[in-house]
Amino acid sequence: MTLAVEISLIIPDNEARTAQATLQRLGIDVGELQRMSLWRLEIDAGERDALLEALKSTETIYNPNKNRLRIRDVASPDRAEVWIDEPDSPAAHTGPPYIFAGRALPGVTRLERFVAWRLMDRGGKPAPDHVVERAVETLLCNTAFQRAIR
Repeated sequence: MTLAVEISLIIPDNEARTAQATLQRLGIDVGELQRMSLWRLEIDAGERDALLEALKSTETIYNPNKNRLRIRDVASPDRAEVWIDEPDSPAAHTGPPYIFAGRALPGVTRLERFVAWRLMDRGGKPAPDHVVERAVETLLCNTAFQRAIR
């Protein structure tokens, strides 16, 4: 089973605000830019609840005072969203078993970690594809060592 775990901030995200201001200064019309940590996981059937509990109890991944955790059954980017990863980083080649902060992630057979960006227009709707593409190639992804998934 494949799913995505999205962890976003419920407190102000200064990194997203800075990136949004930079994109606007570059002439890219972005009304809102949201940043999330995203994990795409292959898990054994029946392990979803145990995995969720392990993630929620690992403070370096999720803190209920500052984060929102959402399970996405569709493990691909939404419209106006891009996922950025570093496929050649050492973290991309670990596990299984996958262990974070000394805790095993139960039932995980494959794990990918991304920074997900969601771009909205000034009306709060998903940004058009050409705006997302321009933002990715101008600022959000350094193709020398990162990969963008749309």
